[in-house]
Amino acid sequence: MKILVVDAYNMIHRARHSFIKGENATTFCFFRSLKSEIDRHCPDLVYVVLEGHPKHRFSINPDYKATRPREVDEEFQCQKRNIISAFNSLPVVVLRHPDYECDDVIGHVCTEMHPDDEVVVISTDTDFIQLLERENVSLWNPIKKKFVERWSVNYVDWKSLKGDTADNIKGLKGIGTKRAYTICENAETLENFLSDDPNRRAQFENAKSQILFADIPLGSKTMEVATCRFDEENIKTVFTAYNFKSIIGNAWPKWKHTMETLDEKLEQYSYRRSTS
Repeated sequence: MKILVVDAYNMIHRARHSFIKGENATTFCFFRSLKSEIDRHCPDLVYVVLEGHPKHRFSINPDYKATRPREVDEEFQCQKRNIISAFNSLPVVVLRHPDYECDDVIGHVCTEMHPDDEVVVISTDTDFIQLLERENVSLWNPIKKKFVERWSVNYVDWKSLKGDTADNIKGLKGIGTKRAYTICENAETLENFLSDDPNRRAQFENAKSQILFADIPLGSKTMEVATCRFDEENIKTVFTAYNFKSIIGNAWPKWKHTMETLDEKLEQYSYRRSTS
């Protein structure tokens, strides 16, 4: 099987900054991008993954992502809610875990749910490079429109050395992008560097525990899974209300064909699971 995994919020934020402007532009650009990626990759199954609250990372670092500006654009928040609501009428599987980030859930899909299937992750988030150590996983950059190459060094080690300002994860003093890469080129060099100062290793391990995708254990809270089906009448009503003329006009037969094809594959997959 070929699995397509969509980092939903990443795609939403890219849609927000599209050159297309106007009312409901983010919503329009999101669904145009989603169909485009489905057509491009021809998957048998599509997962759309939403964000949860990463308790384990905040327990390690209470200031995790504290440097990110708080979202105050209510119009954008409304469009985001509308996009998520519309998934109910499309042939996708929506995943969310209340205690883990989207990244962790996507890692879980690749390593636990579909370890023997071909999995393509759609995102511009470079943290997914750590999944490329698995032969079954590819990372598609939808802006550059190409697959991201596997690294010759361990991505998690590299980022643990230099830190991540976007997530407010501190790196080691004096270590930038190039030096971190050089250190990671050789396992012995990395070990010697960390052994020179006990504080270095502690800080390195602290950063690594935040960057590495978490193993999602079985517990009191389980994955929220919504298997949705293509509801042509409902989604066309939604797009009509948003005045998406270029989707519901001459382009609709192609849009419908894409979703009907995916819906048939989803039905087959659901049947196989129910009888296995």
